[in-house]
Amino acid sequence: MPFNFKIGRQEGDIVSLSNLTFGSMNSVNAQSHAKGKVKIIKAEKFVGMDAVCLIGKLVEGAVAKKMKVSGKNQTQVISVESKVGDGFCTKAGAQVVLMVEGIAKEDYPSGTEIIFEKNAALEETKAKGRLIIA
Repeated sequence: MPFNFKIGRQEGDIVSLSNLTFGSMNSVNAQSHAKGKVKIIKAEKFVGMDAVCLIGKLVEGAVAKKMKVSGKNQTQVISVESKVGDGFCTKAGAQVVLMVEGIAKEDYPSGTEIIFEKNAALEETKAKGRLIIA
């Protein structure tokens, strides 16, 4: 059972020590961030795969599946892995491994910072309600 304590001045502000140590570990928090910045350590292309593997550190914000590279509409993050969790990362400074479609390995040398943002095109295609057939 995690140890909880109150912070802040508002009643009900309870934060787990694990969240303070490892960052918030839920995908809802990751999706609430509109952007995330990652500093690239290494980019690699694997044989037989269209996606580029990026190893980097999360500088700010969050990175999650289905995000896109800022300014490039035909890109998509298909995989996110870190010690914090799979599918998303919200802890600044955490090392992340990303698989990104639609980019070239040569465009992202070591030290480059990439800004990821929510993919608005994917959010527009979501179903808005239920279809009931009587």
